[in-house]
Amino acid sequence: MTKIRLLALLAVVALVLFPTIASAQLPPEMPCGFNGGVQIDGADAPEGTVISALTDGNVTATTTTTASGTYALKIAQPEGANYAGKTVTFMIGTDTAEQTGTWVAGGNQKLDLSVGVPIIPGVGGVIKEVKVTSLAAGSAPTVSWNATTGVLTLGIPQGEKGATGAAGANGAQGDPGKDASNVFGIIAIVIAAIALLVAAMVMLRKKPA
Repeated sequence: MTKIRLLALLAVVALVLFPTIASAQLPPEMPCGFNGGVQIDGADAPEGTVISALTDGNVTATTTTTASGTYALKIAQPEGANYAGKTVTFMIGTDTAEQTGTWVAGGNQKLDLSVGVPIIPGVGGVIKEVKVTSLAAGSAPTVSWNATTGVLTLGIPQGEKGATGAAGANGAQGDPGKDASNVFGIIAIVIAAIALLVAAMVMLRKKPA
């Protein structure tokens, strides 16, 4: 075999094997880390609470909280997978955390996790009663809490006065009044009777003794 043919054969073999060799020499992607605090209903999660990270719907990392209610975990990208830019969801025990993260190779992200609604501390740790008071229109709403009685008072502003509504329909017509001529006649009779009575009294006073 001539030198030219040998060199050509080696070149073909190199071209075939180069991609495999190159890929084998590439280092794996660095994992993505997340850490932060964990709260359940507004309080720090108990020590040992299981925190799970899910990528593409699969659990890709787990850890437990510390005594101070914090967590830290790293998500490694398996061979053949591509997590770059994908959303990472988290589970606090069996509940899904409200927050999500984004997988970035070599990242170390601060992400506090929480689930549930914070409970305002009071008698027994719960709200005993809720009172609503009316405030003037345009004022800001208010919230006050009595830790002793467990009463939560909400001040709700009144709404703005609405536009005047359309006039209502006319009511039914009333009964007709009495004839004015009859009224005047009665008044005339009364006056005449009074005049006669006065005249009679005058005449009686003028009689000789």
